[in-house]
Amino acid sequence: MLFKYAKTLFLMLTLSILAFGQLASDGPKNAIVGTSHDLRGKFSGSTAICEFCHVPHKFNSLSTNPPLLWNMQVKSGSYSTYSSSSFDGQGTIRDPSTASTTNGAAYMSLLCLSCHDGTVTQASFYQVTQGMGGASLSGSFTAQNLGGSSGLTNDHPVDFIYSVSLATTDGGLKSPTEGAAVRVPYVGTPALPLYKDQPSDVSGRMECATCHNPHSNTNQGFLRMTNNGSALCLNCHG
Repeated sequence: MLFKYAKTLFLMLTLSILAFGQLASDGPKNAIVGTSHDLRGKFSGSTAICEFCHVPHKFNSLSTNPPLLWNMQVKSGSYSTYSSSSFDGQGTIRDPSTASTTNGAAYMSLLCLSCHDGTVTQASFYQVTQGMGGASLSGSFTAQNLGGSSGLTNDHPVDFIYSVSLATTDGGLKSPTEGAAVRVPYVGTPALPLYKDQPSDVSGRMECATCHNPHSNTNQGFLRMTNNGSALCLNCHG
């Protein structure tokens, strides 16, 4: 009996150590500490990191309910999108503000625009938690302008289908992986992901999160990989 209890205690301690190690070194929370996505210095008395963007007990009834327990209020208004006669994906480009359960991929750009829409000077949250210090702004909160008066017209296009068909038509793009896991033709890890509206989709859509990882600024600009020598760009263009 004593051996049984000792074995159980050893197992519990092992799992606790593993869990602590994962929390201390692997979590995305630690990767954003000290970056511009760490908003603790912007709000009086705040101690939270995750809760500015994600809230664990979100309860609001929303007309367009963002995924990932998103806490920054998204805009229902429209964004002017990229347009060019030389852009072969023009026919599939969408306004990210149309994101919904049927246009699920668009959320991976719309969530970014909840801060980077070019108008944010005072953050607006669905829910304020204790760790957010009452969400009382104590510093500048002007986010980088990606969707202001010019909308998204002067930025790399987002929310369009990046498929083998598009790459073939364009002639200057590399063909992506299609099927269950869609991604740009990146060799190695981490992959640069494309996003689906529905799990059954074969092709994926390029969104802000294809090139940017909001939880890590290791490569500056929250890029998923270094762009030295245009390395990130050459995953698709070449």
